Amino acid sequence: MGKRKLKETTGDVIPLESTDTVTEQTLDKTYKGMGVLYVGHIPKSFQEKEMRQFFEQFGTILKLRISRSKKTSESKGYAFILFENEEVARIVAKTMHDYILCGRLLKCQFIPMDKVHKDTFKGSNRTFKKIDWQAKNKVVRNRVKTVEEQQSAVKRLLKAEKNRRRKITALGIDYQFPGYAAIAPKKSTKIAFDEEGEPAAAAPVEDMETS
Repeated sequence: MGKRKLKETTGDVIPLESTDTVTEQTLDKTYKGMGVLYVGHIPKSFQEKEMRQFFEQFGTILKLRISRSKKTSESKGYAFILFENEEVARIVAKTMHDYILCGRLLKCQFIPMDKVHKDTFKGSNRTFKKIDWQAKNKVVRNRVKTVEEQQSAVKRLLKAEKNRRRKITALGIDYQFPGYAAIAPKKSTKIAFDEEGEPAAAAPVEDMETS
């Protein structure tokens, strides 16, 4: 099985087939003498700590970044490793390519420094934590609703109940039940006063029921 070449331009690398070197967008000047390794098909159990421990057996690692989803922080299955020595990165690429690790066939490739985007290792020192979406949703659902949200929920319930009653009646079924309408807040009024302090006509407050 041959090596899979990085042909498309991404936020991490510039196409290896490209003959034009965009020096201002690469790490060519900043990290001369060092080597960058691309590692694909990473097992899900392999996080930054495990990656560093495994690949440090070959040489000193200066930076390591696993590409992750911004929304879930889950690994996308590939990473970039910056070795202190370029030759070490080349050796690792040859040695570890098509190596089976935790049931996954690793895909390793050496990337010339003039093809590595300058932001490839941005945020490489950050520690990512798995987001507990179930707990976050639980907090959102269990929070105390505002008055407006409660009123909106009651209106939806009353509207659904009214439609249900209409359908039952249309079927010729004479069935009466209290439902939400019996416990929903009733129409209230507020008293307005004129300039002399006398009560004026009562102004109805918006009813919770919907037509």
